[in-house]
Amino acid sequence: MNEWMRRLVDLQDLDLRVVKLKEQLAGVPAKSKEAEQQYAAETAALETARKAYLDAEMANRRFDGEIAALQQKKKDFQSKSALIRNNDEYRAAMLQIEMCDHAIAECEEKQLEAMMVLDELQRKVREREEELAAGKKRADTILADLATRQRNCEEAITELQTKRPSMVEGIPELPLSLYERLRTRWENSPAMPYVVSINGRSCGRCFIELPNQIVSNARKSNPHADEVEDKDIVTCPSCTAILYVD
Repeated sequence: MNEWMRRLVDLQDLDLRVVKLKEQLAGVPAKSKEAEQQYAAETAALETARKAYLDAEMANRRFDGEIAALQQKKKDFQSKSALIRNNDEYRAAMLQIEMCDHAIAECEEKQLEAMMVLDELQRKVREREEELAAGKKRADTILADLATRQRNCEEAITELQTKRPSMVEGIPELPLSLYERLRTRWENSPAMPYVVSINGRSCGRCFIELPNQIVSNARKSNPHADEVEDKDIVTCPSCTAILYVD
């Protein structure tokens, strides 16, 4: 490989590094949004759990009022029964007292069930609080890491782009302009090298077996930088990559 081809390969290595860094940069917003959405979902889950607990707590308090009202009703019947002298009226009062006792027992049973549900809902609230606390730490860590990645990528890109002008020096105009056209394809396709060596008889980019004449031309092509002509630039007939032989 002659000097200008080596420079072209080095230039491509630099450009590929920049492309990869830009790809990492491009992924930062999506990853940040994903971390924020996950934390928002955990926050919403806690709010849902808290609302369910508060609703259940309010429903449970209603039993206290119902039981108190029934107990007062029972006392009223008991007070009246002490003054009753008629057997039928007395039996009717006793029946009302019995019905109050039955209703109180039913309410107390329902209240006990509601309290068990309330305990379970309270446990879920604690779980969601723990999950949210862990989620906040996770989100903060991810966002901090992404901010560091973004800063490092931007600094690395700036440093590499600063080096590029000096790396272009010494590369003939013909192969350089062809390479510059080829690398624009990286904007819409995977960043694969366009300046590649011939491996045996295969293209180092698309791996097709090359015609004998192309392999021969690549082996013979070794002009100085100021002598490069179109015929000296050997390309793959399939992927158009610039070919060279180590």
